[in-house]
Amino acid sequence: MRVSNGSLFLVILSILLTVVSLPVRSEDAIQLNVPYRALLELPVSGADASIHYGDDPLQVIYQYGEISEMHTAVVFVHGGCWLNAYDISHSEGWMTHLAKAGMTVFGVEYRRTGDEGGGWPGSRDDIIAALNKLHAHFTATTFPKYLVVAGHSAGGHLALLASESAKLEADNIIGLAAITDIAGYAQGTNSCQQATPAFMGGHPSEIPEAYREAQPVINRMAGKVVLMQGTADAIVPVSHASLEQSEQVVIEGAGHFDWLYPGSIAFNEFLKQVKP
Repeated sequence: MRVSNGSLFLVILSILLTVVSLPVRSEDAIQLNVPYRALLELPVSGADASIHYGDDPLQVIYQYGEISEMHTAVVFVHGGCWLNAYDISHSEGWMTHLAKAGMTVFGVEYRRTGDEGGGWPGSRDDIIAALNKLHAHFTATTFPKYLVVAGHSAGGHLALLASESAKLEADNIIGLAAITDIAGYAQGTNSCQQATPAFMGGHPSEIPEAYREAQPVINRMAGKVVLMQGTADAIVPVSHASLEQSEQVVIEGAGHFDWLYPGSIAFNEFLKQVKP
């Protein structure tokens, strides 16, 4: 059957309109350099349970997903320049997605700069206490078959530090755009870098010993350590994914928030690390 040029055009136009009208899931829309606001637009579900590890209301762990017969569990420390202006809520869509994918996620909230007891070393000590609480919790119930401790940005810094001394030993410790050179970071000029002295209680030249204590050291941690970074990150330079004895995964063109956006190239690389 012969089709005229006019008829063929109408067929192609009909197909294009059909494709354009198909619903697109928000988590599939952006592949690189995800903006912060996109995290807030992800679908979320409420936590399935919560575990307190201290008396302060901020000392709480939110559980997403089933705890019975856990195969993969992800303990997550959120970022936000260590500031109390940024709580765990921007990570809820990410945790919801992982739980729907069959993992159990334990999102750690903690006291930050501006909170009583937050800042250095209180924020780090909160994460240590949270990991110890989860160790006791798993001991009393069931240990996951595969355990990941992950942190994003400033939360990556705290997750690495806490993993040096906490009782909970992970199979894999992952820094997502983690701040790993805190003294160098405090010398920077972006807003998160400028928040570092407030978190630490001074500049590196004023309290050098505190900055040395706040510097992650890979050989103090049990389990494999993977630092994941994007070359388009405007908040944490790609050079932070270079600690000795760590593995590095660098994604060309990935920005700071890509790791927390399901469907992005960076997120898919993260998934490879949490699947043994």
